[in-house]
Amino acid sequence: MIQGAYQAEGFLSHGGDLARRIATHDWDATPLGPIAKWETSLKQTVAFMLPSPVPLVLLWGESGVMIYNDAYSRFAGARDSRLLGSDVRSGWEEVADFNDNVMKVGLAGGTLSYRDYMLTLHRDGQPEQVWLNLDYSPVPGDDGRPAGVIAVVVETTEAHAARRALEESENRLRFLDDLGRAVRDSRDADQILAITTRMTAQHLGMSNCAYADMDEDGDGFTIRGDWNAPGSPSIVGHYSLAQFGVRAVCDLNAGRPLIIADNSRELAPSEAKTFQDIGIAATICMPLVKQGRLIALMAIHDSKPHDWSEYELGVIREVTERSWAHVQRVGAEGQLREREAFNRQILDSAIDYGIVATDREGRITLWNAGAAAMLGWSEEEMIGQPMATFFTEDDRALGRPAAKRREALETGRAHDARWHLRKSGEQFWGLSEMTPLRDPTGEAIGFVKLMRDRTPEHRAQEALYQSEERLRRAQRAGGVGLFSIDIAVNRITGTEAFWGIFGIDPASQPGGAPATELIEQLVVPEDQFLISTWGRREQGDAQLDVEYRIHRADNGEERVIARKAEFEYDAEGRPARMIGVVQDVTDRRRIQRALEKSEAQFSTLAQNMPNQVWTARADGQIDWFNDRVYAYTGRTRESLGADGWTSVLHPEDRRATQEKWARSVSSGQVFETEFRLLDAEGGYRWHLSRAMPLVDALGEITAWIGTNTEIEAQKQAEAAYAQDRDRLWSISRDLMLVCDHAGLITAVNPSAERLLGWHEGEMLGRRIAAFVHPEDRAATASALAQLADGSGMPQAEAPDSAMLAFENRHRTRSGDYRLIAWTAVPDGGRIHAVGRDVTEQRAIEDALRQSQKMEAVGQLTGGIAHDFNNLLQGITGSLDMMHNRLAQGRTGDLERWLQGAKASADRAASLTHRLLAFSRRQPLDPRPVRANPLIASMEDMLRRTLGEHIDLEFVLSGGLWQTRCDPNQLESAILNLVINARDAMPDGGKLTIETCNAHFDNHYVAQKRDLRPGHYVCIAISDTGVGMSREVADRAFEPFFTTKPMGQGTGLGLSMIYGFARQSEGYARIYSEEGNGTSVKIFLPRHYGREETEEATGHQGHLPEAVEGEVVLVVEDEAVVRGLIVEVLDDLGYKAIEAADGPSGLEILQSDQRIDLLVTDIGLPGLNGRQVADGGRTARPGLKVLFMTGYAENAALAAGFLEPGMAMITKPFAMDALAKRIRESIED
Repeated sequence: MIQGAYQAEGFLSHGGDLARRIATHDWDATPLGPIAKWETSLKQTVAFMLPSPVPLVLLWGESGVMIYNDAYSRFAGARDSRLLGSDVRSGWEEVADFNDNVMKVGLAGGTLSYRDYMLTLHRDGQPEQVWLNLDYSPVPGDDGRPAGVIAVVVETTEAHAARRALEESENRLRFLDDLGRAVRDSRDADQILAITTRMTAQHLGMSNCAYADMDEDGDGFTIRGDWNAPGSPSIVGHYSLAQFGVRAVCDLNAGRPLIIADNSRELAPSEAKTFQDIGIAATICMPLVKQGRLIALMAIHDSKPHDWSEYELGVIREVTERSWAHVQRVGAEGQLREREAFNRQILDSAIDYGIVATDREGRITLWNAGAAAMLGWSEEEMIGQPMATFFTEDDRALGRPAAKRREALETGRAHDARWHLRKSGEQFWGLSEMTPLRDPTGEAIGFVKLMRDRTPEHRAQEALYQSEERLRRAQRAGGVGLFSIDIAVNRITGTEAFWGIFGIDPASQPGGAPATELIEQLVVPEDQFLISTWGRREQGDAQLDVEYRIHRADNGEERVIARKAEFEYDAEGRPARMIGVVQDVTDRRRIQRALEKSEAQFSTLAQNMPNQVWTARADGQIDWFNDRVYAYTGRTRESLGADGWTSVLHPEDRRATQEKWARSVSSGQVFETEFRLLDAEGGYRWHLSRAMPLVDALGEITAWIGTNTEIEAQKQAEAAYAQDRDRLWSISRDLMLVCDHAGLITAVNPSAERLLGWHEGEMLGRRIAAFVHPEDRAATASALAQLADGSGMPQAEAPDSAMLAFENRHRTRSGDYRLIAWTAVPDGGRIHAVGRDVTEQRAIEDALRQSQKMEAVGQLTGGIAHDFNNLLQGITGSLDMMHNRLAQGRTGDLERWLQGAKASADRAASLTHRLLAFSRRQPLDPRPVRANPLIASMEDMLRRTLGEHIDLEFVLSGGLWQTRCDPNQLESAILNLVINARDAMPDGGKLTIETCNAHFDNHYVAQKRDLRPGHYVCIAISDTGVGMSREVADRAFEPFFTTKPMGQGTGLGLSMIYGFARQSEGYARIYSEEGNGTSVKIFLPRHYGREETEEATGHQGHLPEAVEGEVVLVVEDEAVVRGLIVEVLDDLGYKAIEAADGPSGLEILQSDQRIDLLVTDIGLPGLNGRQVADGGRTARPGLKVLFMTGYAENAALAAGFLEPGMAMITKPFAMDALAKRIRESIED
């Protein structure tokens, strides 16, 4: 929102952060006054400074009010926060005198220039020495007289430090090299120490330098090497370390140098007196600690207080080590003079303290303490190891160690400078020299390698090189060229980048530096007035900051060049040189024009959009609103600036909006939220706010653009909807609940109490399974799982929008159960379900289904009676023939008549079973079904139903998939469709029953209601009857819809078929045309589970016999049947007891008679079979029971008739089947 504050001042529009700060600074509190009243020259100078990458500061007026650019802001560090608008003398109070001189000279029209000038500044609160290149020039005011001073500030601290470090390193190396040469040939330790102390003290300009050996007691020490400047006393002698104070004892024994700049200030008087008595005011005492013991000291002293530098400390540290090494060397030489020439040659070749000797193959034979100190390995660790151990992995891979040995053999000396490895893995830069070792015959027997650690010097050199290289790269990358014009001879010199900008090869120009005309002639005629001519340069009034167009010398391309320059003056104040920079800004100017055009187009678009539009900087600071925002809020630009936009947010929305905006700015994610905005009338209205980040080619966010869209009407509609929803929740007569994926109930509406009797508090927090019938819990859990993960949901829809219907029985508070039909949908981690009590509805449907079955049974009655008469004729006729043959004594063909009677009886039993199964009342019992065998088994019944005037054809597909449904309901559906087809062909025709596999894809399913994609088994019943109209076909599945005359149909047949298909998760469809017949197709889902198989029955070769003494009670009111059973039991070895009715059977059970098994008919006079069994179990709790029934076995089983220890067999049965079932019942 700052943009509006400084757009009015065009000279600030191209600056950076400082432009914004200048625009918002309180200038009324400064001598400059408000920006609007600033002098034109002041504004122009500020506009020039702001975009410059070079630190520039303008000191305006007598007081030197400070205005500067972003580069100077970074130079100022923490001081920046209070410099803008302050006077330069108080702003940099630590150099007030220096700046006072600058202002006096500059306002008098003079210039100042300093190179590598040191100032002590407090940029970050602490004094620091800063080296600078400073150039000060006067800036004229509108009246032409100097009104201010502009300064170019280039910090050279790092370069100065690098140069100083390099100089010190070179000085140190030179001194140490000189010292090494001076003592190299000495064989006397005292002589070496005398040379060393003298050269060191003279090199550092100190009054004394001394070397001392410590006594064995660790306190006394003897100064054996000493040099003192004229006028300073000699300090040779024996001393006690304790006399010099606790600090000296502690530091030196700990291996730390004792550094004292002024002992009178730093030490206690008694300790300082010890130093002062021998003429010492300042000292560095460097300890030599070997194997944990202080063994020697090297000290440098001055008679005056002195602040020690790192350079001095480094010199004395290295001299100390070298002195000790030289002392050790000459001592070792004295001891080893008598040893072989091999050892003398190694030590004589030593020029530094890192000494390593090897054999010809490079295995280490000598490893001195200097090498151990430098590399970290002890001599014991390295003897026998290859010298390659301390080479880097890359050098080892390239064979550097062996190459250096070959070089030493070939040339006599191999110099090396490279990275080496310490034991710790650290790398150091080592300078080394390798020479071959030879025996008395001159044969090379090994090598000696002398090393120095030169890591600090190497790193300093590398840092300087990289700094210079970064500057060169920056110039090349920025397209900046530097130039200098010698005004006296009118010759120009420039960097490579400078000549490249103009397309000139300076090497092709004869006579050294080219004349300036070479550049000036490239400027286009229209811009010639902008260039600096020789004459104007001599007068010092050439324009210093200009832009002009050129035609490049190499290709003639027109380019825009920006040039900034300044003059250097000679001792008489005449311009001597013109120096400056040039940059090709063609692309920048082109981009600026394109950006200005783009911004204008965006502004036009944003102002004409019907939404509120706003933009923000990359850091999230909102900087622009379109006029709709101001019109809506009634606020001004100033009031909405910075964070003022939050003032129009509703207090309840403010914090969440700010936090979400901060997260988007931090992550770069799209910002989207809803909040209420205060309008000009004082009311709040809801808005949807959305913002997208704008990114550059590198993927960096450069800005944000956002819109606010009013959604007040939508919010009001949502509130109204919520009220309606809550009202529906309260008044709905359906059961509504919300649960999680595990079935934990979190909400339930008041209908729960009306339907189930449970209070809301009794259901909340409990799982649905607690209220579900035990037999329905597994199916309910499966439904919840489907809703949770989307499995089994329609694939054409998203899981969260899918709907699942299922039923289960819920326990009421009174303990009974109600059947609830649920419709449920997933919603994130929750499930919303609506349940309807269908208990009475299902009872009515069962009654209607049974009615439909009985209607079909009625249709079958005539044909079945005819069939039974035929079957009875076969039985009675065969029995008559057997009676006659026995009377005649002819027994040879009895078996034929016996088998004929039995075959007729078996067919009658099969027909009876099918009729009973079809007509019984029982719930759906879905199981895996093979449709083809089921349809084939119905053929006889269907042909009798159709009659002889209708042809029946079966087209059963091979490889038909298995499905899962209630097989009896499927039979009922097929039979009803066949009856309908028969009625549609009163004059005869053809009926076809066909099966096939079918697949429904997502596209087909999307056009059908309540159908899921997948594999299905199709059963089609087609006729050639009268057909039906489109209107009739559309209503055919409706309950009670029929076109038959009153009394001839219930209108439930097709609706029950459709209901069966839907309950089986399938689908049914009618295809019909008037006069062209009808085809009804039932689609049942494919079942992938195992097929349920029934145990085969048949005649057994060997019947299971009784175990001795087993007793069976037979209760049967039909004497013939009872007699047959008793006869079979006798044949099998059982003791059989008979009873003709229920009471007599129960009387036997209540006696003491042994009974192993009760075999009883269910339909008995007096007491039925179940009552007899229950009464018997009262006296005999473990009584085994086998029931006999003429009804369908499954009817009793489905109703939960049998208890443990009970079994059932259906009449008629074969005697071997009865024998097998009796044995199984007893042994169970």
